[in-house]
Amino acid sequence: MAKKYQIEIPDSAFKKTDFSTNEELSLSVNHKQINIRPINVSDQLPKINIFWYVIPSIILAAIFLIFFSARNINTVPITGDDYSIANGALILGVCSGLLSFLITFIITKILGKGPSKDFHWRSLPTITIACGLIIVFSLSAIFWLFGQMFKDARFDIYTATAFIFVIIAAINYIMINLALTLSSGVITNLLTIMIIGGMLFSMLTNSKRDWWRYNFSFLGTAKNSTSLQFNITLIFTGLLMIALVDYLFVNIQRRYHGYKIQVLRWLLIMLAICIASIGLFPNNPEFHVLHDRISMWLVYIMLILIVVIRWVLPEVTKQFLVISYTIGAVMSIEYIVFKLTDYLSLTAFELFEFGLAFSWLLLLLQNIENLAQFGQNLFVVKLKPVKEDTN
Repeated sequence: MAKKYQIEIPDSAFKKTDFSTNEELSLSVNHKQINIRPINVSDQLPKINIFWYVIPSIILAAIFLIFFSARNINTVPITGDDYSIANGALILGVCSGLLSFLITFIITKILGKGPSKDFHWRSLPTITIACGLIIVFSLSAIFWLFGQMFKDARFDIYTATAFIFVIIAAINYIMINLALTLSSGVITNLLTIMIIGGMLFSMLTNSKRDWWRYNFSFLGTAKNSTSLQFNITLIFTGLLMIALVDYLFVNIQRRYHGYKIQVLRWLLIMLAICIASIGLFPNNPEFHVLHDRISMWLVYIMLILIVVIRWVLPEVTKQFLVISYTIGAVMSIEYIVFKLTDYLSLTAFELFEFGLAFSWLLLLLQNIENLAQFGQNLFVVKLKPVKEDTN
């Protein structure tokens, strides 16, 4: 006969669930870890009423139709015109998506339901603007691709309106779902999409195809036609990182205390401020010296973080230390090679350093995120064998 075991769950942990006494639950084993959840997995998914995203989409699609009908425009191009599907989707989609996100976030936070209750109100403007910028980058890239694939394509006004409806409905659904599932992991993903997507968008759409012959900072200068997008990306990446650090350390300090945690927190905030300041003070002649100083401060803070991470990050693993010191050594070697030889161009050096530094930063934030989750939701349980009745 197979052995049976029972788990004693603390009352403080039980109160954080929606379980009831004698309720049947499902148990799964994944990577040697036990997960217990309701039998109906759909109960754990966010419930989004279809009317929440369809009705606003119908209203805005009707406004789009009325606007073009009033101007006697019978066919609408995909891109390339002030009155195009791309511009209509961009304006209406961003406004509707952000409004859907804001309303959902505010309502769930006021009611104390969902993950939004763990975020501070001060983080809401930064997260909202970052989401808006990601929508803009995504729609711009998609319609740029459509413009290349379907040159000079035009649709009648009713087909164009149907496209607008589908796009707005999809954006509304995504933004409502985002507000209902917001977490530190989601913010980290937003930060990654924000900085990589913004930079790639600036590289692809700028007027200087040979920008790489100058340096990486050229993308933010006045000589680049898309410098505004590039600089805004850096500014809000820094602000989004501050919001993420703020959220993580509020949770992590429930378990870990002392000045070392504060040192780690302020080093990360200073790093985020440097990232935002590089976008705020681009490498134009009037800001050249300040831009270079801030860039060097960014490098210094990164190196300080790598050196002191052994002491300031609680429960740091040997594997993460090895990765940290390896990345730090590679960055140092690249700097020496760049200064003493002509093997690396300035752009190549900056891209390599950025790639290594950003990869390490994401790993660090992932480690802090795990600590924050454990600090808030870690409980001690007992696993006992059940004695079988032999009678």
